[in-house]
Amino acid sequence: MNKKLGFLIAFLVYVIAILAIHWFESQSAESNIKTIGDAFWYAIVTLTTVGYGDFYPVTLPGKIIGLIVIIGSLGILGFIIGEVTVRFNQYMEKKKSGFWGTDFDNHYVIIGWNEFGQKVANQIIHAGQKVAFVTNSKADLDLITDLYSSKDVFCLFADYSNIDAYTKINIESSKRVFVNFVEDSETLVFVINLKKQYPTANVVVTCTNPSLKDTFLNAGIDHVIAQNEVASKLVASYLFEPHVATYTEDLIATSVAEEDSDIQQYLITGECDFAGSDYMNAFMKLKLDYNSILIGLVKEDKIIKNPVKGTTINAGNYLILISTGDSKQNLENFFGVKEGE
Repeated sequence: MNKKLGFLIAFLVYVIAILAIHWFESQSAESNIKTIGDAFWYAIVTLTTVGYGDFYPVTLPGKIIGLIVIIGSLGILGFIIGEVTVRFNQYMEKKKSGFWGTDFDNHYVIIGWNEFGQKVANQIIHAGQKVAFVTNSKADLDLITDLYSSKDVFCLFADYSNIDAYTKINIESSKRVFVNFVEDSETLVFVINLKKQYPTANVVVTCTNPSLKDTFLNAGIDHVIAQNEVASKLVASYLFEPHVATYTEDLIATSVAEEDSDIQQYLITGECDFAGSDYMNAFMKLKLDYNSILIGLVKEDKIIKNPVKGTTINAGNYLILISTGDSKQNLENFFGVKEGE
């Protein structure tokens, strides 16, 4: 308020000085500043540093006051430039912090940033999907904005406990939410509060203590991954069947190069040719036309592994298949949806 009051007083003094120039100059026959309009035009060209020279004071009082106008013009110009710069920087800082929100829809949300979260995000982004991050660290905010394109990634800087702020990342219209905290207790408390505010959010978490898996599921979490269990299974596979383990690790990663293979999931829409058809017909077509291997079917969130002949594929089901990176675009065109949708 003091800053605005000071500017208002300075502006009034500036206007009074212009009126004074007009009063003194209008008394002189040699003056070229005859009207108030002439005085303000002189002040404007002085303020903008144009200085046409068509109007200028000739009387001694007019010149003294004109000097005040010149100095005042520099102050006003500096103030305006400074205010515009400050406001622009504030706007850009708010935009960088996600203050204005995003229009992302059907995207993925990762709450909490670390190296593990970065690796998860890379897999999703490589699959052509959008990711919204939430972090409570300015340093992580800067890192995320440097790492990723704003076309694929949105980042919100917020206190994790400020559940209302998650409307800015359209959490209710996201596909899934990955809560990426280190401590299991912190994750559990956070998810309970999150589900109260956004009960439809599809939440995925990891836990370090496998015995807490049922507790997480009872809290309303849709998918709980016990890190030690997954790691132990993969290590055992490397010990027992190393080639199978290598292939498995490749399949669960998103394909980046054309020759990469991965497991993909596609939604069957009502317009898809497979809707209402036999599983084996889909199996043969995918193998012959797209060199992809159909390995499973999802009906009502239940996975049917390697379905038998005679199993019907319906709209709303998901097909799980193995394919290479060079077939992904053709498969997405055929199904009419992106991988994972």
